[in-house]
Parts: sequence; structure tokens; C-alpha cells
Amino acid sequence: MQERADLKEAVQEIVLACIAEVTAQGWGRIQIEKGQAANILAGGGFIDSLGLTSLLVTIEQDVEVELGITINLTNTITEITPSSTNPLATVGTLTNYIVNCINNATVCGGV
Repeated sequence: MQERADLKEAVQEIVLACIAEVTAQGWGRIQIEKGQAANILAGGGFIDSLGLTSLLVTIEQDVEVELGITINLTNTITEITPSSTNPLATVGTLTNYIVNCINNATVCGGV
């Protein structure tokens, strides 16, 4: 497993690349140049339901290919309670959520 800082950086790069792909396909408007502060579902960000599904699946696939780690974001994010911090608010919150999933494989169905 990668060091924590390296893991977070690698995950953030994957998230940003996947968001760029979804944006290029016209399914969202997310300003990735803002890095971690880029809004996904928070104010100023926009992604439609097809784009969101595509984003989560693409991130799952890229994490598995690039890091050799299997996670299941599409099931676990739908289980977030209203009192939870929304992992889809910004690139930073999504990155932190994924790193937490990797570090606690049972949280996101990883193996």
C-alpha cells in the first residue's frame, strides 16, 4: 500500500482526470482547475445523474487499474445519511472519502 500522502495525491489525480472526462462528455460542469476546492455537487458545481454514475464507475475502475485496489463507490455513497458530510460536495471531500475507503476496505466494499 502506498504512503498516505502519496495515496491521497494519486487518488486526487484519478478523481480530477475522471471529472475532466465527464465534463468533456458534457455531463457536468466542474471547474477542476480549482483542485480540491472544485465543487462537484456543492454550490457552483453541476453534474447530471448520468454523469455522476459515470464518474463513480470510472473512478472505481481507475483506482483498481492504477492502484490495484477494488472499491465500490456506487453502492456506498447512496448509503450516506443526511447528517453525514457529503462526499460528493467537492473534489477534496470525494478524495478524502475514497482514501478512507481504501484504508478501511470494509467501508466501501473493497478487497
